[in-house]
Amino acid sequence: MATTFADDMPVRRWHRKAATFATAGVGEKAFPLIVAVMCMFAFRDMLTGSLRYFLSLAHLGVVWFIPDILSFVALGYFAWVIGWQQRSPFAILLVCSFAISTAVGALFMQTDGFAAFSSVKLFLPFFVGAALAGRSVTELRWARWTLIAIFAMSIVGLLLSPHVEFPWIGQALDNFGQVKRVGKVWWAGDKIRYGGFAGESTMAAYMCIFPYILVHRHFKRLVNFAIWIPMYSAIQLSTSKTALITFVVFVAYYLYFEFRSTDRLETSRKIARLSFLTVFIPFILMIFLGGFDLTTIDPTLFSMQDRISRTWVFPFTWLSENFPVGLISGCGIGCFTYPMGYTAMADLLVPVDNFYVATYIMMGVPFIILVIGMVTGVSKGRHYDKLVLITVLNLYAITVQCYGPSTSTIMLAYAFSDMFLPPAAGWLRSRRPLGNGTQTALPT
Repeated sequence: MATTFADDMPVRRWHRKAATFATAGVGEKAFPLIVAVMCMFAFRDMLTGSLRYFLSLAHLGVVWFIPDILSFVALGYFAWVIGWQQRSPFAILLVCSFAISTAVGALFMQTDGFAAFSSVKLFLPFFVGAALAGRSVTELRWARWTLIAIFAMSIVGLLLSPHVEFPWIGQALDNFGQVKRVGKVWWAGDKIRYGGFAGESTMAAYMCIFPYILVHRHFKRLVNFAIWIPMYSAIQLSTSKTALITFVVFVAYYLYFEFRSTDRLETSRKIARLSFLTVFIPFILMIFLGGFDLTTIDPTLFSMQDRISRTWVFPFTWLSENFPVGLISGCGIGCFTYPMGYTAMADLLVPVDNFYVATYIMMGVPFIILVIGMVTGVSKGRHYDKLVLITVLNLYAITVQCYGPSTSTIMLAYAFSDMFLPPAAGWLRSRRPLGNGTQTALPT
């Protein structure tokens, strides 16, 4: 039987961490609300092109920012409940690093009001995903159906793109004084990069794959096989090589567990830990292939060569010459990411297409500690959807920054969110009585 603790336990008594672990993470009341914010971001990203276009026609552009405003609430919840009340050291480190990096970024880039808001908005979705520590979004039936609708509509939007001339393609919209072109047509070689309802190919491909990964365990085997056919066709139309490779790796991952009798949870943890080896790939490539012309091997490798020789390297070389302390402290939230384009330093902006490189440039050495927490936090993972997300997102993030769409930032944080749970053994000092009901139970 489970051991229970009475509600009137004296304040500042020593309680076992196991009791805290049982009630750690997002609370029962807050859980569906934070999942709802996550789903709002996902719907907004899936419909980016069309939604921006129609909101502009209706002069309701401010509606676009509703999920961003709600993400401030998620930040407050994460800082207060998971950071302060539950005494999560990694949560406290994340909140403090975010606050300091935001101030550093504002001073470094000399941001105005809109640029400062964009910098904060860039990172806030991370707190939405991080606040879901200890829970799986697929626990909620309505959330599963929402995710199914999102990836299905993303696939449909891409499949329709070659045959339908969407009205938002190429439209220029004013965004607080900044002109943004919605649904601009891009080309990859001699192929159009279709963007579907999102209007942007990378985003559209992302919204096909990752919402599906969250819910795929709720489909029968043959249903999954059937979904892969239109999904593959849709990703092909987006011409996103990273998304296509990620899709192929996920299919291999799924088939491995589907046809091999094994301990799914422990094996998923081992694979997730191994996936962190991808963190070193950009640095290895910069050291050994910097300056080498990969197009002599294959012209399609131009984008990778550009990353290795220019966009991954440039922030480090520029900081070493102009702001050396930034190599340790980082140059602040928004630095060398899209908010920098709204400042006087816009000419220095290059696409730093790697999550770990981009985040280190912004947050510096504290981010290395957080990465260590991500690796060690895998052992706390109890949800298959989070473990598979860690594996595929680490692969995806090699050549994608993951700070746009916001859903990619949320899912990264969601995948790593269990790192913010306290250990299940040992002792923890509490500043308040445990439990918000009559009793708090220890897991048996």
